[in-house]
Formats: sequence, C-alpha cells, structure tokens
Amino acid sequence: MIYLSGIGHISSTYSTRYEDAFLAAIAAQVPDLAIIADVFPFSAQNQSMTSERVLGGFWGWVSAQRKGRLKFAADLILIRNILYTAVSADQRYGPIYNYSVATLLLQSLLRQGYRLGSGAPVTLLGYSGGGQIALATAGYLKTTLRVPVQVISLGGVVDAHPAIDRIDTLSHLYGTKDAWQRFGQAIFPARWPIAAWSRWNRAVASGKIMIICAGPMVHEGRHSYLDDTAMLASGQSYMAHTTEIIAKLVRQFAAAHAP
Repeated sequence: MIYLSGIGHISSTYSTRYEDAFLAAIAAQVPDLAIIADVFPFSAQNQSMTSERVLGGFWGWVSAQRKGRLKFAADLILIRNILYTAVSADQRYGPIYNYSVATLLLQSLLRQGYRLGSGAPVTLLGYSGGGQIALATAGYLKTTLRVPVQVISLGGVVDAHPAIDRIDTLSHLYGTKDAWQRFGQAIFPARWPIAAWSRWNRAVASGKIMIICAGPMVHEGRHSYLDDTAMLASGQSYMAHTTEIIAKLVRQFAAAHAP
C-alpha cells in the first residue's frame, strides 16, 4: 500500500504522530501488508519544499510557524499544495504531472522490494489532495504493473479522472462534517448527481466506486479521521473506526485478487 499525504505536508519525511499511528494501526490489521510512504505527492521530483533552490528557506520558516504566533502563515503551504492538486486534475497539464509522480511511485515500489511479475495487488491510499493524485497516478501503475490496483480516497478532493476506467475499484471515504470533501464534490461537475452519464456516476452505479460514510469527522485536526481522542457513540475512536474501514477494504481486495 502506498500512502499519499494531504496538503499540509512539505516533504515525504514530514509526518504527524496521528499519521504514524494511523498507518501503524492499518498494518496491524492486515497481515503481510507493506506500507510505503516515502513519496511527496506535491512534487514531480519528490523534492521537499524546504530543499527548493529559491524558496526553500522561506518554506522552512513557514513550517516553523505552525505552532507559533504566526501559525496562520502555514496556510501558504495549503495554498501551494492545493494548486498542485489542481494541476493533477487539469486535462492539459495533469497527464504530464501525474505520469511523473507515477514514475516516482513505481520506483518506490521497486526500492521497497516489490517484485515485478509477482501479481501482488497494489493499494493507493490518498488523504485530502493526495486522494486526487492517488487516483490520477493509479491508471499508470495499473498499465505498467498489470496487476490489480485499488484506490482509497480518505476525505479526498477527487475528480472524475479517466483512470477510473482502468483501475479495479475506488473507495471514497467521507466525513459528514468534512467541508473540504464537499468542496471537492462541488467543483467537479462530473460528480454532480445530475450528471447521470458521467464517468464518475456510471462507476458509482456499477459498484466500481464505493462511497462510504466514515462518520461525523471533519477534514483535519481535532475530530478528524485521524483523531484518536474523539469518540463515536459506540465508544470507538475516530481513528480506530477509520483504520477499521480501510483495513477491511485492503483485506477484501487482497483476498479477491491474490496472485
């Protein structure tokens, strides 16, 4: 499973304790699952924002303000990565960008020990803007590896990308209080219910796309999908519930497409 982070990240090595615990919880529920998280989806060269030649120092300063008095400056990171998400969804420039990121993902798979010809299924898990890039790159991985590929979008801002026709399945998890996820649905007309014959809605009708309500989660921070302190009425934490859903999807896909 390849994990593509959300728009708050600045590099492939940046992570929060919530994400580390989140991925560890998924791995604990899926035997023999290898999780890869060393690709920064908002760079075609997998280059951290702080290592950029011109703006590296600036992005380092912005990141350092996340918990300080100027924490609002960190919104610049979100804006920058939102623009990269928009490029991924763009029909003109998206194919070039997505192909470049897909190449990085393939190289990472091989670097982490994936064996070509093994037939082992691949899952791309994308959070927030990473959901769009996960979907947009999955088609290239499917064509290159010729293995089953599923995409899991966690609160993803995703469009009706042509890769939907090539991948095996897309599961879109959303929180009822996630405004960013609703924004993603609003800005892409092909996802509107009225567009009954769009690629997205035809895939939903056929069962290729599964829309799953995760609960009363917001997009990020407290009471988000990764919050291990907020509790559902059942007594299960938001994070435990989210990881349970994702782990089940991965297990089912692996069992259905075992080499």
